[in-house]
Amino acid sequence: MTDDSGWLITLSDLTLLLLCFLAVWYVKNQSQMAQTRSPDSPAQLAHAGGAPRNQLVAKTDDADWTALSNEIGNFIASAGMTRDVSIAAAPNEILISFKDTVPFASGKADLRPKALPVLEKVAAVAVSRPAMHVGISGHTDDQPISTAEFPSNWELSSARASRVARYLIEKGVHPARMAVHGFAYHRPRVPNEDRVSRGTNRRVEIRLMRSDEAVTAENSGARSR
Repeated sequence: MTDDSGWLITLSDLTLLLLCFLAVWYVKNQSQMAQTRSPDSPAQLAHAGGAPRNQLVAKTDDADWTALSNEIGNFIASAGMTRDVSIAAAPNEILISFKDTVPFASGKADLRPKALPVLEKVAAVAVSRPAMHVGISGHTDDQPISTAEFPSNWELSSARASRVARYLIEKGVHPARMAVHGFAYHRPRVPNEDRVSRGTNRRVEIRLMRSDEAVTAENSGARSR
């Protein structure tokens, strides 16, 4: 009698191969589904028309920085000080520049009340953002000064920057987050040629920097100039 059971062996082999194929397909499919569900998956974000999380955070920070610059600018405008206080924004820095007659009388380093509202606004902004650093610089024109208090423009520009810094400290900004510079007349905006140009060069500048890296860059730039 002929043994016809050989076909059963072939069928079992085919069945085993099919099961192996299904197992491999299942594992691969589950892996792809897990990747698709992951909120950090670049593939998912790209498919959704978005960007990886670190890029989204950077964009949010940029938007916040722009909004902050606009907020300060609007405050200056509402205080009616746009002629005396200017603001300019860069990716890591907001520069607020005071004409020297706003915070100080001629040849003096005592703060005038007119400057206080803007300085209070700056302090509030800095206090609310612990990662922010503040750079303050004083600038004079090229006219010499020689008094018992200020033997030269170096002392005057430094004293003015320091007085602004002390006011911000009084309002809660930590001293370790500040850098103070007095540049005398050595960094003019325009050539010191007449009364108008000298008035432009006499100023106090406050730089709001959003991180330690920005402060490092600012200090490096100060050393190289």
